[in-house]
Amino acid sequence: MAIGGAVLRLSSTALYALEFCCAGIILGIYSYFLSVQADRDVTIPRWQQAVTGMSGGVVLYTIFAILLTCFLGGKAFFAFLGMILDLACAGAMIAIAVLTRDGASSCTGNVQTPLGDGPSDSKEGFGSNGQGNQVTYSASLGATCRLNTACFAVAIIGA
Repeated sequence: MAIGGAVLRLSSTALYALEFCCAGIILGIYSYFLSVQADRDVTIPRWQQAVTGMSGGVVLYTIFAILLTCFLGGKAFFAFLGMILDLACAGAMIAIAVLTRDGASSCTGNVQTPLGDGPSDSKEGFGSNGQGNQVTYSASLGATCRLNTACFAVAIIGA
């Protein structure tokens, strides 16, 4: 019986660690997108803010869930609380997949990305649009498209 409980806790911890990695990737990429847009004084769409917020919430919950599983696993109240929050996190990852669904398209030719639309081979950087006072580096639209595709893929894995 003790071995079964240990295996269950270990597998739960591994699944939470996978969820943490998926949400962390999305949080990092969309935080980068938001910082580039804020540096260039571009209006940031609400859906991008929502993706960042939901992935941040999932990151915080998975840290909490790993600790909860390791130290309080098997307690009925915490198991019920975990089930409710797990469903909320699955819903958040599904919502992120829906919001980043443009990442499912091809990243060649003209692309639609969180940093703008245009040819995928556009060259960006520090102040490539005539403004030389920017702090953040902006990747090309092709690279931005591939980053959005990565977010879409890990959101599906995380769900």
